[in-house]
Amino acid sequence: MEESIERLKERHIYPVHEKIRQRIEVEFDEKYASNLIDVTPCYRCIIPVPPPDDKLVAACTLKGLPRNRNHCVIKADVDFEKITGHKPDLEKDEDVLKLLELAQNELLKLRERVFNENTTEEQLAEMSEGEIQELKKNIAKTFGPDYKFEEMENILGNKIAAIQTVSSIISSIESQEALKLLFRTKGRNIGPPMYPPYVNYNGVYGQFDPLPVSKREDCLACGKIEGEESINIALPITAAVKDLWEAFKLIDMPLNPEEWLITNPKNKEIIWDPTSSNPIFKDPNVTLQGDLKINSNDIIAMTPLGAQKEKSEIRKYNLIITYISSI
Repeated sequence: MEESIERLKERHIYPVHEKIRQRIEVEFDEKYASNLIDVTPCYRCIIPVPPPDDKLVAACTLKGLPRNRNHCVIKADVDFEKITGHKPDLEKDEDVLKLLELAQNELLKLRERVFNENTTEEQLAEMSEGEIQELKKNIAKTFGPDYKFEEMENILGNKIAAIQTVSSIISSIESQEALKLLFRTKGRNIGPPMYPPYVNYNGVYGQFDPLPVSKREDCLACGKIEGEESINIALPITAAVKDLWEAFKLIDMPLNPEEWLITNPKNKEIIWDPTSSNPIFKDPNVTLQGDLKINSNDIIAMTPLGAQKEKSEIRKYNLIITYISSI
């Protein structure tokens, strides 16, 4: 009897199930897939203005050669343990002073390394002593002043979780959601799928907070803005306005400086305006980071002027500035 029932199912019921499944899949792809699947936001959708680099210290990505101020302290923390055989006790002044000494030494080496990476022997031969000292002064300003006693605890206290911790939390959440879906395909409900499909985990309180996150139509990275383009520009930390035009040449996009206006969208400050009567807005030697306080990951806007505005299909270039130690 059971064999007869199974044969009847295979002949008359299972084919109907398969046709229904195929019809539903086709209908889903045609009517709902584009709205339900292509909804994953990018990082800039969630955080249009990235947080400053110095708010958190990614200790898990520490390199042998520190590339920023915070990494110098993390490197000093590692070296302290190698020298003394124990972790520094931030409650003991002698440990903090030793840590401060090591961190300051790393900071001095970082400044010197960046100076050497951004100057050639030919450039040094042509520079006056005053110009050399000015460049060193700008580099020192970029990486901040000498360390203070209290900075040791502040920086070490803001280390974010190691990559292993983050990965384990993410994988456990994904595994749980996958199990819910697998059980549902077999007709058993062990819990509703997570909705909204994004979550913030607070490790201090063990709390999960769902986040209703969706793509932003005006996102610079993945939005559908017409007439605008986002371009990543890599520049040395000592770059001036004139270096922007050179950077465009390197990516085969030579632009005429007389046909473009450059502004800072965050504070509406004019960076470059060839039509202005004020010479400060036409100074190609104004430095981006030193004078204009434009940091890595900041966005500046370029809009066409005059005849270029009439003939260009581009209404605005959004330049995402990234500083590198050398080019």
